[in-house]
Amino acid sequence: MGQAKQRGTKEQRIAQAKERLAALRPETLVCGSCQTAFSEFEAMDTRGMRGIDAVFAGQCPSCGESVIAFKGEPDAVADAALAWQDAMGGDGKLGSQSSDGRYASLEDE
Repeated sequence: MGQAKQRGTKEQRIAQAKERLAALRPETLVCGSCQTAFSEFEAMDTRGMRGIDAVFAGQCPSCGESVIAFKGEPDAVADAALAWQDAMGGDGKLGSQSSDGRYASLEDE
C-alpha cells in the first residue's frame, strides 16, 4: 500500500491539508505601508516551495498595497520574500508579524 493511502482516502487527506492550513492562518495581516490590519485575504499554493508551510496574500483595504505573508523555516521564508520582491520588480516593505498580530518592520533594524 502506498504512503498516501496509509494516510487515508483522498477526501480525508484533503480535509487534513485544509485543517493544517487553517491552523496556520493568522486572524489578520498587517500592511507594511500603513499598518492597517485586515482579515480578508487568501491562502496561496505552496507546492514546490521547500521549507514554506503556508503563504497568505491580500490587498490592503486602506492603501491598496499588496500584502503577502510567508510561514515556514526562517531561511526559506527569507529566500521566498526576496524572490517575491524581485519578481514584483520593486522594493517591498519587509517585516515580520507575530502570531498575535504585532508587526515589526525589518527595515528599521
